[in-house]
Amino acid sequence: MNEGVKSVLIVDDEYYAVQGIAQNVKWSRLGIMDVYTAYSKEQAEKVFRDHSVDVLLTDIEMPGGSGFSLIEWTRQNGYNPFILILTGHQRFDYAHKAISLRCDGYILKPVDVVELEQSFKNLFGCHPMQEGFSAVSSVPETEEEEGFVTKVRQTILQNLSSQELNRSFIAQEVHINEDYLSYLFHIKFGQTLSSYITFIRIDAAKELLLNTNYCLQKVSEKVGFSSSSYFSKKFKKVTGKTPQQYRDEERNSV
Repeated sequence: MNEGVKSVLIVDDEYYAVQGIAQNVKWSRLGIMDVYTAYSKEQAEKVFRDHSVDVLLTDIEMPGGSGFSLIEWTRQNGYNPFILILTGHQRFDYAHKAISLRCDGYILKPVDVVELEQSFKNLFGCHPMQEGFSAVSSVPETEEEEGFVTKVRQTILQNLSSQELNRSFIAQEVHINEDYLSYLFHIKFGQTLSSYITFIRIDAAKELLLNTNYCLQKVSEKVGFSSSSYFSKKFKKVTGKTPQQYRDEERNSV
């Protein structure tokens, strides 16, 4: 799965955070043979000089040198590991900086071992090693945060009736790595992208229920649900009413 990738360096100034990852991840299942640890930028630099490091998993905020400065150091000194960032902060500026440094993903603290293992599998499985891994074209440095948000919203609204509307589709349309799309969106809106799409679809369905005589099947198709029964289930979960109850009650109240 990950031929050529055999070592990982975990960097965090919190001892137990490093040891928790080093000891609990099933590295052998990921093909990782050597697990190195460091608790500062200086220690991490020494590991790079003494060993071959294929994957760098680093915290951002550390005394004596941030994770970002460590990443910049690796680039300046000719090292080219895959890079996953550890962060306890959901900040747009952190994500934007990570993108500009061509990082390959992020892991939110506290670290979920299963999620971390899946991130490694995604890292190795989605991008052939011989090509080198880099995030699919990301948010350009000159693009403002609001521009990104607007583009995502427009993509959702323009493709609302499509059952193919999901994270992968939107990521391709706005030219950004899927994981970063989810991360940035969650930072901005405090909810998952899939939840947001569902709420937009329900809002659009409300308009159709009030202003047209479309049958429920037609309404569900217009807003991208696979069937009227699934649409009704989602609609009731969000509004507390079935689509027909909503239509009847709202029209009678006018």
